[in-house]
Amino acid sequence: MKTLPQSGTELLSPDLSKQKAATAKYSDTPLAIEVECEPTFSPATNITSSPSLWNKAANDPSLSLQELEALAKIGIDTNIIKISSDLEKDVQDIVNKKKGKEWKIKFLGDDIVLRHVGLKILHWVNRFKEVGDIIMQFDPGHAALPWAGFRFLLKICLAEEETKDTILIGLEKIAPLINRCTVYELFYLHMDNTASHNLEKSILRLYIAILKFLAKAIQRLKENRIKAVFTTEDISNDLRDIEDLGRTVAVDADVTEAQSTRMGFERLQKLLEDVHLRLDAIEQKLESTMSHLKLRESEILQWISEIPYTEHHTHISKSRLGGTTDWLLKREEYRNWRAISASKLLLLRGTPGAGKTYIASSVIDSFLITPEKLAYFYCNRAEPSRRDPRKILCTLIQQLAQTDSGEDTGLLPHVVDIYKKRERKGQKSTQLSLVEAQDLLVQITDIYPQITICIDAMDEVDNDIRIHLLMCLNHVIQTSKNVVKIFVTTRMDVDILNQFENFPRIELQPDDNVSDINKFVLAKVQSSIKDRLLLHGDVSNEVKKEIYNILCQRCKGNFQLAALQVSFLCEMQSESDVKRNLTTLPDTLKDIYNELYNGILTQKGSAPRIALNAFRWIQCSKEPLSSETLLDAVTVEVDTTGEFSQTGPARVKQLLTICHNLIILDEKLNTFRFAHLSVDEYLE
Repeated sequence: MKTLPQSGTELLSPDLSKQKAATAKYSDTPLAIEVECEPTFSPATNITSSPSLWNKAANDPSLSLQELEALAKIGIDTNIIKISSDLEKDVQDIVNKKKGKEWKIKFLGDDIVLRHVGLKILHWVNRFKEVGDIIMQFDPGHAALPWAGFRFLLKICLAEEETKDTILIGLEKIAPLINRCTVYELFYLHMDNTASHNLEKSILRLYIAILKFLAKAIQRLKENRIKAVFTTEDISNDLRDIEDLGRTVAVDADVTEAQSTRMGFERLQKLLEDVHLRLDAIEQKLESTMSHLKLRESEILQWISEIPYTEHHTHISKSRLGGTTDWLLKREEYRNWRAISASKLLLLRGTPGAGKTYIASSVIDSFLITPEKLAYFYCNRAEPSRRDPRKILCTLIQQLAQTDSGEDTGLLPHVVDIYKKRERKGQKSTQLSLVEAQDLLVQITDIYPQITICIDAMDEVDNDIRIHLLMCLNHVIQTSKNVVKIFVTTRMDVDILNQFENFPRIELQPDDNVSDINKFVLAKVQSSIKDRLLLHGDVSNEVKKEIYNILCQRCKGNFQLAALQVSFLCEMQSESDVKRNLTTLPDTLKDIYNELYNGILTQKGSAPRIALNAFRWIQCSKEPLSSETLLDAVTVEVDTTGEFSQTGPARVKQLLTICHNLIILDEKLNTFRFAHLSVDEYLE
């Protein structure tokens, strides 16, 4: 039998009788590691003064003899840098063997993309390598036992083709927990307070659960039942227990951080920043395919789509009130949709004016700050190109076709090849058909490990041909080899719900955005006072507070209704008028539009005619008119003889006032449009 080191802390203590039995049975297997190093941390940060938590977990009395025997089979290498490098190679071998192939497994009702799971494991192994240099300073063999068990199972993945699918899912759940707890031990367990002690206990319970899980997996392997390791009900329960313990550890870590001193907090922040800089250096790289391409990229991109989608998002994102819409990102349905390693669509449904477009912009912004591949589109019934399924798909393709590999940018060869074929045949002006766009979108999703698509206002797509877009999105989710996440906002249209009835959805309720509405009402009232629109800016604090309280109660989760109610109050001439009308404000969009429309018709002179002309031009124009063209058109008159006459172009401020702000000027696009889709629907 090999002589075990007497100095240092043993992973499996020989003092316990049941561990002696396990050691005797597997006498050729090293069960201990030696820790001989001089800590470079200051005494405040030295966590090697007591046995490591992994050592404690391995010596815990709750480990059965059978579990200790299973763990004893693992050959432990004390060099964690070498362990992580070997792990990286094993995972990469598994992922490479399945590259370009469809590789899915049914797990808890979802089609899990196993290559994506493998890439996640590789990601966490790389992260462990990043912090390995720091850990080596005080504990060369930290987490050696669980990572050794990890590699033991991965070797089975390489040796036995039929076992790898089920094994990978379980390991992907455990890898990030080991990494997080390593960081927690580094930064939090040196603190001498109740929170730190509670955190240590939580981490220990989690480590014990992980060792039990690994032992059970190895036992099942011995019984030649490895295929059931991660699908049987008891192991699934073990995974859920581990995830629950992981959440408890995260909560205790937050509490520990909150109780730290200011000096300690600043020191930890600096350490965390240094670690994060190294961790964030890992970026997804794609093979450069543009070395042989000499076509002008801008020309190909313009051929795919001419819709200025970035301008649409910039306009909406900048107009979104700060601190609003964050509630959605914390919803369980949304968090599950983002976390799952399966293709999935999430549907957000709500009534007109509930702020769905701003929610979509918030979701898009949350993805734009990550390296994940994203494509998005804002549908708009007022613009034909933004309600056409084919053009919507082409705009999504345009975004996904652009690659970024290091310092070079380029286009995917799939797109370039199609353009070249058109060019050779002299058909460069022929755009992608709907079928071509659908097939190309599926091809592109098979290139990236994960793609996210966000589409706002699906209900504004042309109703007669909307089914093509709905079916295409379903087709992409069902046929893509990799993970595709789709987020869609819509009104309560039945055909959209029917197509997506099998996917999770969020029904937007008035209570969901109460905080957002309150912030919006306050900002709207304050800006109306500042711009001297409400009582010429002379509003007492008492009246201001009364306006705010009543509007927050009456707008019923509807931003458009709140905005119109404030505009309605701006027509009042005294505080007494404002107070009196606060209790009689219209309760629905239809009621308030009725009042505004009647007010337009009762204006003096040519104002009603000019307003109605503006409404008709905006509704009936095939393409949006420039602001100059519309200002000219609204003043044109046709007499009884059919002769045209014009009193001169209207002015911007004049037209907005005459139309009672039911239209607005989009300065970015230099065109007038309705303030909200509900205005267009009301006038119809």
